Amino acid sequence: MAGPYVGTLYMKGVKSGRPYTLSIYVAASQGAGTYLLEDWNAPATSASPNFWTVPELVQVTDFLPTSGSGQVEFTSDGKRSQVVLDFTTWQASNPMRPINSLPQLGPGKTYRLLVVLATAA
Repeated sequence: MAGPYVGTLYMKGVKSGRPYTLSIYVAASQGAGTYLLEDWNAPATSASPNFWTVPELVQVTDFLPTSGSGQVEFTSDGKRSQVVLDFTTWQASNPMRPINSLPQLGPGKTYRLLVVLATAA
């Protein structure tokens, strides 16, 4: 099995228009109930944290996983959001990615991506 993979979550400040890019580390086979690892300043690695905060109200504008399959759910301060991203749907090669279904995230909260369906190559 190949991997690990690094995906990307793109966001844009609602008032400032500033772009934000969060690198996401996906293990080759990551089990349900675990959290993906993220990094703002460099490609995410196995040493990256599993949470992030945003400096302002942002709109998530795109999600590009590089793993073959899996599903993750946004959590906010430990609460599940019911916003689930299916890796197959969000592949860069899919021009029909449901971009308008992505959430806004606010400052002062801790966000994580909870694996709800195990990832695989």
